[in-house]
Amino acid sequence: MSLKAVVFHSDDKKRMNDFLGFPKQIYGSGELMQNRTDEAALLGGTHILSKYFKVTPILVYRGKKAVSRAAVTIYNDDNTAYIGLFESEDDSAAAKLLFDTAVRVAKENSAEEMIGPVDCSFWLRYRLKTNRFGSPYTGEPYNKDYYLKLWEENGFKEYQKYFSNHYIAVENDNGCEKYEERLAGAISAGYEIKSPSPKSFDKTLREVYSLLIELYSSFPAYKRISESEFCAMFGYLKSILDYSMVKMAYYNKKAVGFFISIPDYGNSVYGKLYPWKLLNILSGKRKPRSYVMLYMGVDREHCGLGKALAESVRMELKKRCVPSVGALIRSGNINKDYMAQLIDFEYEYVLLKKVLI
Repeated sequence: MSLKAVVFHSDDKKRMNDFLGFPKQIYGSGELMQNRTDEAALLGGTHILSKYFKVTPILVYRGKKAVSRAAVTIYNDDNTAYIGLFESEDDSAAAKLLFDTAVRVAKENSAEEMIGPVDCSFWLRYRLKTNRFGSPYTGEPYNKDYYLKLWEENGFKEYQKYFSNHYIAVENDNGCEKYEERLAGAISAGYEIKSPSPKSFDKTLREVYSLLIELYSSFPAYKRISESEFCAMFGYLKSILDYSMVKMAYYNKKAVGFFISIPDYGNSVYGKLYPWKLLNILSGKRKPRSYVMLYMGVDREHCGLGKALAESVRMELKKRCVPSVGALIRSGNINKDYMAQLIDFEYEYVLLKKVLI
């Protein structure tokens, strides 16, 4: 059957349903990491971040069946186009037509290069998983194992590399003297490292924003957003955090560092919260199978504090004796070596780029 690429608008209900329903065609129930509500808002221009960009969705059909999809995102002040929301069957011809169409859309908007996968924004989902597939952890940019092949076949090359460290359960003999000394030294130097509470969550979220909005500014695909937008997007964490696994560092009562971990809920927090999903979330919060260390940052004027924060989290992990994942660390970042004695394997991810001129 012949292939056809369709560029459409969100008022085309059939195409929207085909686009939003496509991931269920290729993922099993345990692998589906889709947030359909967010995707619909992005395509429809109603997402809280939609004012910053224009999104063009594309579907490729083989006959009447959707076999590949993506969306091209254009920012007015950027000569880079971003391609994301990518899903596809293992079909090289369909993927080629999809990427060719995406390149045409990008060039029509004067883009000189294309980077992906980026689901419209740095603050949403980006990066492509390249190894160790199966059983995705919460927050992981998950995809099928053949995706890298499809991207590389269409001229995309590695632009940035990322790792997630998988840590074994912390036991009595898993300590690191250097980190223990760094934590003790930080406390004796006047730093306060403590966990927030549900009551202080909103204040803590604003403090995290004030730190990471600058610390993350050099990251690929980064775009600045407002504090209110950040808080609206990440307010959901309030109900799923194990607060003892979140650490804030203060110096002279000013927030200077953060370390945010959550229980690994798998994909239970994505999509509609059916009763069985709510039970999984409650069970996972009470007795997690592992933890995901999602975000960390330290004010540049307080170098060395990261090891102290990592040690404070390691001490909490020791109480629970469960594995953990240090998620999505950019290659070359010193964080990659934290708690190295506990690493048993690594997940790998890439961000890809294609020059268009």
